[in-house]
Amino acid sequence: MMMNRKLNGAIIPRSTVTEYQKNAFFDLWESYYQNVDRGMFEDDLAEKDWILTLSDESGIIRGFTTMKFYELEIRGKPIRAIFNGSTIIDRDYWGEQELVHTWCRFMAELKRDEPEIALYWYLIVSGFRTYMFLPLYFREFYPNHATATPAFEQEIIDTLAEMKFPEEYRQGIVRVANPRECLDPDLAVPNTHKLRNPHIRFFVERNKEYLRGDEMVCLTEFTIENTKRTANLIAEEILGSLQSEKTMTKEVVAS
Repeated sequence: MMMNRKLNGAIIPRSTVTEYQKNAFFDLWESYYQNVDRGMFEDDLAEKDWILTLSDESGIIRGFTTMKFYELEIRGKPIRAIFNGSTIIDRDYWGEQELVHTWCRFMAELKRDEPEIALYWYLIVSGFRTYMFLPLYFREFYPNHATATPAFEQEIIDTLAEMKFPEEYRQGIVRVANPRECLDPDLAVPNTHKLRNPHIRFFVERNKEYLRGDEMVCLTEFTIENTKRTANLIAEEILGSLQSEKTMTKEVVAS
């Protein structure tokens, strides 16, 4: 049962994370995942740039996601990408929207800093709930059940995945040699009703070994036009003025 209490989101540089926070992150992670190794968890944390934390009214950490920033060129075109790694929210707070609000605001502000450079969300997915963030908040994302991944986006997926997982990435999936940390099956396996959803069905068919910890590599671009619902409201709020300026400039040039 979800508690009727608000979470407070914050973005903190990884370099400022305290030992207390590390312990809180790991304790929460360990309570939902199997085959967890503290050393691997800390190594993964150490290579990230930021942590998005979710705390309750008492300051207790109830969720987090780790983030790494990439800048690269694909076919001569500069792109920026945010990779989301370890992500978990205390089950009592499932349905709370603060993660979405804080993350979208962070992405919109990054886009505002360099509006002419494409900004992508790059993520690896071992659970259907995480995959569902894509159809809920984005219009175009890859891979999906309805359309083939365009060649340019596939090249971004392959390049980023091979940079981070050179030994494990094959054909869109980060494939683990041995079972590693993965969600408890009671939480990870969709029921019959959920499998009627084409997005969820696509995920479990495409990533057949998700229960072992295999992860599907996904990508979407963060723009006003490509966002939906809460993500679009936040993108409009932060990026709308840039859009207006661009339109006015085009009109002046045209005249």
